[in-house]
Order: sequence, then structure tokens, then C-alpha cells
Amino acid sequence: MNNLIESTYVLHMLWGYMRYLIYKYNLRYLVLPVIYLTIILLVVPASSTIVNTFNYKEMDSFTVVVLTKEEKIQNILEKYDLSEYQFKVLCGIVLSEAEYNSYDDAYAVINTIYNRTHSKNWVKSVDNKFGQGKGMNLYYQAISPNQFVVYQSGSYLKHINDTNNSGYDAIIDFLYSENTLHNYLSFRSHSIKVNGSKSYSKNGNNYFNEIKEENRI
Repeated sequence: MNNLIESTYVLHMLWGYMRYLIYKYNLRYLVLPVIYLTIILLVVPASSTIVNTFNYKEMDSFTVVVLTKEEKIQNILEKYDLSEYQFKVLCGIVLSEAEYNSYDDAYAVINTIYNRTHSKNWVKSVDNKFGQGKGMNLYYQAISPNQFVVYQSGSYLKHINDTNNSGYDAIIDFLYSENTLHNYLSFRSHSIKVNGSKSYSKNGNNYFNEIKEENRI
């Protein structure tokens, strides 16, 4: 970069002196085209090389940045205002409600809880139980009374540290990307059929009750 600055300075000084000689001896119609062509040939290749080198370096810096699972979790805690304990409880509930070791069904379950934090009715209901602003928090939606039996019974505890479960990766992937799979607000176990419901794995839940756009936050 220093070489480029020095070269520019020298060219500037040279150009000033040449202009003095050209106008003094009235040589502009003969000399100017030659000077312009020379400058273009000198400067354009150099600037092109610099720009290309810069772009490749920038591209390389993006391609090598890969977040670890722990870094993604930290990002999730900050983004959703969750403590580590709350995140563990949330994961335990999701993994208990989803088909065991099913990435797809766990993804669909956490998607359902996420949808509730964007539904005016569900947010208002949880706000009334836990206080203003809690309805938009994933943790309070998950522990809301009469919603997830696994929490009320305590059976979620067996999955609270089940980090080797494929569903655990699904929870992290969904919350980190927020790439939604569906717009459903409710689900029932795979053995309970609901008209118009949809499942995302062989023995996964049946999802239904899509959020209406007028009710979306």
C-alpha cells in the first residue's frame, strides 16, 4: 500500500512538470495522448491486482469462520435472553416432546414454541401468568402451565443434559438460524390424529393450528 502511495505521489509531481513543459512549448496536441495512454497502462493493471488481492483475502476470511456449537449456544442465550439453566430446561422439554433422537421432530417442536412467541394470543396468555414481556420468551412459553405435560410431570429432567441426542443439534440449528419449518402453534403425539395436521418424522408429532397473519406479532 505504501508503494502505491509513493508511486501516486511521483506520478503527480511528474504530471505537473510535464504539463508545465507542454503548455510552455504548445505540445499538448502531440504529447497529451501519449501521456494518457502511458498512465493508463501503468496504473490500471496495478490497481486491478490490488483490488483482486483484497477481494480474495476478504472471501477467504469469511469461508474459514465456522462457529463451534458452544459459540452458537452463547449467541442463542444472548439473542433470546436465556440463562444457561433456562436453555437446558427448554432443551429438556423439546427433547421429551419430540420423537426420540429425531432431528426433524425436535426441529418441529422448537419451531412450535418459537411460533407461540410470535402469536398475540399466546404471548398475552403467558404474560398474564408470568408478567409483562414473558410471553415473548421461549422459556416461559415452554413452562407455561397446562401446555407441556413433560414439564409438569418432571419427566423432561431425563433429557436436560442429553447433548448427544440428534434433537439437541436441531434445537441449536433452529434457534441459531431461525429458518422456520412450519407455522403451527400446536401438536399432538403421533398416535393422535388431527384433521389437517402434518408430521415431520415417522413417529413424530402431528402439528396443527397455524398462526393467522392478523394474530402474528
